[in-house]
Amino acid sequence: MPHRYTARIYFDQDEVARESGDEIEQLYNWMLIKTHEMFGNFHGEIIDNKTAQVVKRFRKSPPD
Repeated sequence: MPHRYTARIYFDQDEVARESGDEIEQLYNWMLIKTHEMFGNFHGEIIDNKTAQVVKRFRKSPPD
């Protein structure tokens, strides 16, 4: 059975990582951990695979 949600991480416009699961918070934590010590314009989203709607987003901007 396919997972309910898919999380994607992007650097600028390029997708750099993808993970699927059934728990939104677990996928959100995965995105934060995956980009923890990285610098740059990282952002991501979690999509409900049934509805194709974005259910959660994050953005990590480079320091000034």
